[in-house]
Amino acid sequence: MEIQKTLHKKSRMTRKENLIAFLFILPPIVGFCIFTIGAMAFSFVYSFQDYNLFDGTSQWLGLKNYVDLFTHILYSKSFLNAIVNTLVMMLSIPLSMVLGLFLAGLLRMGNIKGSKVFQVLYYLPAVSSAVALNIVWRYIFNNEFGIINLALGVRIPWLSDDVLIKVAIIIKNALNGMGTAMILYLAGMFNVPRDYYEAADLDGASKFKQFFTITLPLITPMTFYLLITGLIGGFQSYADSQVFGAGVQGSQTIVYFIWERGIGQSRYGLASAASILLSAVIMIITLVQFKLSNKWVYEE
Repeated sequence: MEIQKTLHKKSRMTRKENLIAFLFILPPIVGFCIFTIGAMAFSFVYSFQDYNLFDGTSQWLGLKNYVDLFTHILYSKSFLNAIVNTLVMMLSIPLSMVLGLFLAGLLRMGNIKGSKVFQVLYYLPAVSSAVALNIVWRYIFNNEFGIINLALGVRIPWLSDDVLIKVAIIIKNALNGMGTAMILYLAGMFNVPRDYYEAADLDGASKFKQFFTITLPLITPMTFYLLITGLIGGFQSYADSQVFGAGVQGSQTIVYFIWERGIGQSRYGLASAASILLSAVIMIITLVQFKLSNKWVYEE
């Protein structure tokens, strides 16, 4: 009888704990359902319509919005330009990974005084406001009084030339992202067993060969994570266009195109179609990366 009472009491406590835990996770679940799943559902429906926000009316267009993105004289050029700009500016992803790997190697192998301070300084951009960072970088690349132009003694039109502004964004994002890559690579390097390096030393392998045959293969999970998150973030880039580029044509990304057509021109159907296409591309690329990861990512 006492055992039954004890079990019943534990059952009541378990249900109470489960209820409290559920109440804690309920707000983010509700937010996810409303602002993510709900928004995606509405976007998918509106992508087949010409929706008017002001009078609440809509006209069914079928696939016309999707076709207009690539064929309409007013939108196709801007959309294709946004795609090219986004892909070009994503060159900063491998650059930041290489810089982060280089810094991690120096901090791991070299006895650098004050290395913790350098780690904090390099990682600061990762925890700073994207808007604030872009404003600072805009001053650095300013055409007239920017630090770079003053240091070089020239007037390079970084912020007004369609090609140079992409170069500036690539440099900016590579330097901003290398801190995150450095921290993750450094953590991965510290997790590599020392036995591997001792065995390689006995075999006469150089430090250079040890890096490419031991370190680099064993930290591929970090590379995979940085690649996945970098591509997803790169496709959703917006602050680079709005804040740093100030809407210059050479800096306009896909998300900026969506914002400009949706909020700026009230073409919600067209913007929704572009959003659905972007989401589909991100999902496909992510799934392909996970599928191919078995061939090159190290697993214990």
